[in-house]
Amino acid sequence: MSFWRLVPPLMQRQGEYVLKRLQEHGHQAYFVGGCVRDEIMGRPVHDMDIATSARPEQVIDMFEHTVPTGLQHGTVTVVAEREMFEVTTFRKEADYEDHRHPTRVEFVDGLLEDLRRRDFTMNAIAGDAGGNLIDPFDGKRDIEARILRCVGNADERFDEDALRMMRAIRFASVFGFRPVKSLWKALKFSRSKISFIAIERIRVEFEKMLLGPDPLRGLALLQRSGLLPYIKAPVPSAALRPLAGEAALTAMRTLAAVPPEEFPELRYALLLQGIGVGGDEAADLMKRWTFPNAIAQRTADLIRFDELWKNRRAEAGGSGPLRKQWVELQLRFGKQMAALWLKRERTRLAVEFTEDPDKLQAELELMKQSEARWHEEVPVHTLKELAIRGEDVIRSMGRKGGPWLGMLMGRLLFLVASGELANEREILLEQAKVVVNEDGTS
Repeated sequence: MSFWRLVPPLMQRQGEYVLKRLQEHGHQAYFVGGCVRDEIMGRPVHDMDIATSARPEQVIDMFEHTVPTGLQHGTVTVVAEREMFEVTTFRKEADYEDHRHPTRVEFVDGLLEDLRRRDFTMNAIAGDAGGNLIDPFDGKRDIEARILRCVGNADERFDEDALRMMRAIRFASVFGFRPVKSLWKALKFSRSKISFIAIERIRVEFEKMLLGPDPLRGLALLQRSGLLPYIKAPVPSAALRPLAGEAALTAMRTLAAVPPEEFPELRYALLLQGIGVGGDEAADLMKRWTFPNAIAQRTADLIRFDELWKNRRAEAGGSGPLRKQWVELQLRFGKQMAALWLKRERTRLAVEFTEDPDKLQAELELMKQSEARWHEEVPVHTLKELAIRGEDVIRSMGRKGGPWLGMLMGRLLFLVASGELANEREILLEQAKVVVNEDGTS
């Protein structure tokens, strides 16, 4: 299909195979939705969806490897050479309940009726096997004009599926499109209906927006939309109004400068800090927004690291005490978390001193001689890396194990990590005796 330029070769070949096989059996079949939109926009295509007049059971009979993904909605996943294609029967939907799920799905024979049920004009474009576009709602024209428009009546589209309001903000942010007045007016009128949508569905759209190329635009649109007060999960009060204060504004500008594909937790942490959420609150808030526990914990740890280190720097004086404070934090949170904080700080400095390159260079050099150097100098991070084990200490000292042993091993780890003690068996055992003699219970 000459239309495709941005589809991986195997996906294109197998997608065209599925399309042509449906046609050879007497059915209509078209590529639809995001794959056509992304190709028009010059964006990489990651999956190819197909709409067809064939019924689900006919699709299953036609292909050797299929998965009944959503038969009640007419969707069958066809697997061809490890590539997966969602093949969905032309349908129309009616009688939506809870502003999300249609109670009635009716299979139809024509493509036009199927495209009419879709959310935005840019997503209501189909492509046939010859590379011709079927575009009854002028979606290509809207893409070229960089505007976001609903298919048909915007009030009806948002009433049918309130999640479309979050999708509108996500698309406007990620693509840099301008919502037309009718869409924005309908969104603000229908915003209370977002309360019917499960928080995990909202979170997915929010993540895509926040990790997109222009998160600040998305956050501004979300704030202006008035959706936030109606979302089921808690929303900090600072997120409901324009940000104020240099620290908050710097956090947001830093957020926008962070490459999201590397460390998404860094963007999450900066957003939360920008709206005044501390490390002790962050994990619980993110879990209530249905973020995975591991991501929530790493985000909270990054905020805690930042808070603690800034407090230590404010309290301590001279490089010696500060170095030990850094080592302590790096042992507590791990080398990877310390490295992530360094990336955060370098990005912040680049944002803060954009117009003063000499000052930026001076600050980066200062970091290179302090935190960045200390980070690399820490030789051990876990007890497993020590040259002795707890049982070695017990045998050497002839004592029973107990809480004292864990405290002692932690002390030895810190001494090695800070460079005060060589990581050698005899030296560590000797130091263990010194510590226990100084404090009999350790």
